[in-house]
Amino acid sequence: MSSRLSIEPWLRGIVCAILAACSRHFEVPSPAQLPSGAAASSIPAAEPATIVIPIAISMTGLRARLDSVIPITDSLDRAKCAEIGGLVCHQYVYRRDSLDLTMRGDRVALFTALRFRGRVALPGVGGIASCGYEPETMRRAELRLATTLYWRMDWKLGSRSTSVAPSILDPCEVTVLKVDATPTMKRILDGQLSRLNKQFDSIVPALADLKPAADSMWRTMLRPLAIDSASTVWFSMLPDAISLAPLNGGAGVVGTAIALTGHPRIVVGARPTIDARPLPSLTLAGKTNGIHVPLDIEIPFDELGRRATALLSGEVAGKGMRVGQIEAWGVGDTVVVKVDVEGRVSGSLYLLGRISYDMATRSVLIGDLRYTLESSSKMSSIKATLGASRIRKGLADATGNGRLAVGDEIERLKAQLGELLNRPIAPGVVLSGSVADVRMERLFATQSAFVLRVVLDADARIEVH
Repeated sequence: MSSRLSIEPWLRGIVCAILAACSRHFEVPSPAQLPSGAAASSIPAAEPATIVIPIAISMTGLRARLDSVIPITDSLDRAKCAEIGGLVCHQYVYRRDSLDLTMRGDRVALFTALRFRGRVALPGVGGIASCGYEPETMRRAELRLATTLYWRMDWKLGSRSTSVAPSILDPCEVTVLKVDATPTMKRILDGQLSRLNKQFDSIVPALADLKPAADSMWRTMLRPLAIDSASTVWFSMLPDAISLAPLNGGAGVVGTAIALTGHPRIVVGARPTIDARPLPSLTLAGKTNGIHVPLDIEIPFDELGRRATALLSGEVAGKGMRVGQIEAWGVGDTVVVKVDVEGRVSGSLYLLGRISYDMATRSVLIGDLRYTLESSSKMSSIKATLGASRIRKGLADATGNGRLAVGDEIERLKAQLGELLNRPIAPGVVLSGSVADVRMERLFATQSAFVLRVVLDADARIEVH
């Protein structure tokens, strides 16, 4: 059976009335008569909003801390030399080049070239011998370290699978008796890297602690945001998850991203209750990019009814009629307006109109409201006392001549989100970005409100200094 033939009875009545194809008597559905779940089923659920902000963590801080662990030049006196290199070690001096710190994926590599010289005792012979002292040149060696970075559960960086590899390129052969002191120098290099290895694991967590930044974003998204000067229109993000992307470094930075998902909406009326949920446990996100926020702007019919009732009451004052109440509700893409009147003629007048969205004016349009056939016959009885023009004028004034402007609210939301995307969010952590596009996707009418689905796309980044 085609969808046209299987249309709900309550909707068929409205369509027939609009087309003037049915009898002069029919029942206009009231909200209480609508099938259970009709409003919910008419609006497909919006996809979750995704906010994925790339994070660049400078490796400058890591390099500076490593410089303090491995000074550019240093020497060991006899006591320290013997402690690391053995009893025969009397002195060790080195000079290193700059640290070459690179990252590919989640793997960090450290390399530096150095030159050294040393003095050792000659077992069984006595005396001190040396290598690398003038007129000889200093001996060459290399230091290498590699480790894998990961996110710890406390939102800090951690390191694991760390490996160190010292290499002596020029043997340290003592000239007297041709004693090879290379093993002694190798033990000293191993000792240096062992100290570096231990300190590296404590340096890395201090490089980035993203919990304050994540907590700041989470709490910001939990707070309703007023987007009008009267604080009657509110944006709520309603976040449900926050996570970090896997590490992917390069070009002097540790790269990652903070990802937040939620189900945002805009509501009219009193400020929504503040959600006080704590920051969730850290999870890892997939590789996505950008900020994509679909949200529903709700324009309640009860607010429209209150405005229309107040305006129309003034129009008919002293005319022998009284407007009791005006109600409005939606059925599909149609809005139903009910006007209760009392006085010389009592009863309910029903008007029907189509809704649409005008991109040029960024307004919800209510097409020409037309009286139903039954209401038209009633109007002929009260034209002399009330006048159809007065009712139409009151409803037109309440709806802005059939235009419910939402463009200003959208622009204010865009500006407020722009402010949220450009601010410090934790010590040494700066968020910067912009809203790239705001567009209307679909318009719905439910039993209680117009619902305008808007999509915002933005870009942002976080820098950790």
